[in-house]
This record gives sequence, C-alpha cells and structure tokens, in this order.
Amino acid sequence: MKDSGASTRTYGLIRELLESANVILLIPGGGRGYQETGVHPGIEVRTFNPYRIGGLDVGVYFLGVNPSYWRNLIGIIKNTSVGAVVGSLIVSALPLALAKILLKKRIVYDAHNVEKERVIEGSLTETENRFKFILKFRWYLHEYLAVKTADEIISISHDDKRKLVALYRVHPEKIRVRPPRINLPPEVEKKSRMHRETFKAVFHGTYWYLPNRKALHLIKDYLSKNVRHVQFVVFGSHTPEISERNFESLGFVDDVFEFLSSCDVAIVPLRRGAGVKLKVLDYMAAGLPIVTTRKGAEGLDLVDGKHAIIVEDVDEEFISAVEELVESPKLRRKMGHNARKLAMKKYVVSKDGG
Repeated sequence: MKDSGASTRTYGLIRELLESANVILLIPGGGRGYQETGVHPGIEVRTFNPYRIGGLDVGVYFLGVNPSYWRNLIGIIKNTSVGAVVGSLIVSALPLALAKILLKKRIVYDAHNVEKERVIEGSLTETENRFKFILKFRWYLHEYLAVKTADEIISISHDDKRKLVALYRVHPEKIRVRPPRINLPPEVEKKSRMHRETFKAVFHGTYWYLPNRKALHLIKDYLSKNVRHVQFVVFGSHTPEISERNFESLGFVDDVFEFLSSCDVAIVPLRRGAGVKLKVLDYMAAGLPIVTTRKGAEGLDLVDGKHAIIVEDVDEEFISAVEELVESPKLRRKMGHNARKLAMKKYVVSKDGG
C-alpha cells in the first residue's frame, strides 16, 4: 500500500515532470517511501539529514534552520542546470523563497491542500499534533510565503484553488489545477460481488493520520453496532489488529486493489481532512459503491446519487445509506459502474504509463 496521499501526489507530479525534464528529488535521509522512484532513469535522488527527537523526524518541519538541507539545496541549484525548483511541502517555503531571491530560479509550489484550513480543523498526523503549538505559526508563515513567492501554484482541486485565492488574494491565473492521479495495475479487474455469503464494507488509511484514526473508531464503536448483516473491515499502515463481532482491523495490506475486490461497498466516515482523499479514488477505480460524508467527497467530481451516496455526517443518514446499498444489488451495480467510469476517465494512470 502506498505510504500516504502525500507520497502518491508527489509520485504523480514526478511522472508529469519526467515528460519534459530530468528530476532531482531532495528528500529526508532514508527515502521514507520514495525509494522506488530512484530506479527511474530520469530521477536522481539526493538526501539530507533530518533532525530527530525521540525517533521522530521533526527536523523536516524546520528546514529553514537545517544546514544539511541548505547545503544540498544550494549545491543542486548552483552545480546543475536546474530550470525550476518545485516545493511539494510548505515547510520548505522559506529556503525556496530565498533560493528565488538569491539564485534567480523559477519556483513552483505544489499545494497538496490548504495548510491553514488543515491546521485549524486539526487534520494532522500524530507527530504534527505533538508539536502543533510550536508549528502552528510556521505553517501559516510558510504557506503565505509559498503562495506569495511562487511563480506558479499547482492545486489539487478547484475547491482548494478557490480557498487559496480567498485566503491570500492571489491572482487565479497563477494557480493551475492538477487533479490527483492514481496508479492502477493493468491486471486489476472489477469482480462480481453479488453472491458472497458475507457482505463487506471497507475503509482504509494510515492510522497515524488523526482523521483516519477517528474514522476507524467511528466504524468500530458506532457503525458496526448499528448496521446489521455487514462485516466492517479496515486496514492501513500502523492500523492496530482488532477482531470483534462484525468489525475487523487488519493492519497493513500488501495489495490494496486485490483486497478491495473482495469487498462490496466502501465507506468514508471522515469528519475532518484537507485536500482530496485519495482513498476515495481507490474505491472508485475498484468499482466499489461508496457511502461518504461531504468532507470525504471534497474536491472530487462525485455526484450524489450517481457516483456515490454523499451525506453530511456520520449519523442515522450514513447508516441508512449503507443499509440502502446492502438491500439493493441494482443500486450497488449502478454506483460502482458510474464511479469506476469516472475514475478511469479522470483520475487513473496504469503502471505502464497508459
């Protein structure tokens, strides 16, 4: 399973850049999920030393005072024919701003989401949450610098573009919307789900991301206790292994799409979360009918009643939507077909580049 939505987003941007240029990727030491990019002939991976506290790479949030990062960044810019510097995380905005001023390079800011919104609503990782009072001002400052300094901004959705324009009074023409893309292995096919003994509802996501953690516990403590005749299954990196009555948490799963093909419906009980939720694209590509909150559907071209059932919150309405899909094979087929068709048209890239 991919490490996170951020990693997937970065892979997509790298694929796009490789169409016109070679890429030098500067990442924290060890690679942390990016190792596979190093095998591509157009990519050169450079690493810098992140500060660590208690085993946590907190130094990635303080790149402006990290001499290892500065040394590598300036060396790359000065000693190679770099045409543009792309910052995919707002934590690097200060060094990139100075790189533009001092070294006269074109700066592109890849906005995974709207950071100010993410911090305000608490859509943080476990590590970020520990240091949120120290990092809060830095997040705001760096996003402001990134948006104001960049020659071009790449936004993940039209929703995020509107938010950036409203928050920072940036000219709309400066922002280019690049929808997220996901890899779909060529061998993945939509399999028949109509005659299984156990009806499975699935959710997945990295457990250290707090909105995913909250969703897991909503499934375990609320949905599984109020929806009959459904086995709720969750999985993801660092997810605890739990087995109770009609709820199961599996931990890490190697083949996401193979597992999704064994399920009947996807649920996205998210109350928080910034940007586009890439797990929803996985469900769409797998042809699963989806019940999601409006927050879970944010930034995607999903039409309620056509591609998914979209509700306001995880409440009686959410429960009724799941039960409706359980009782109607025809509705499941229609929504799964429509969701997959939309995914294949707008969001999917096969592993062979097609």
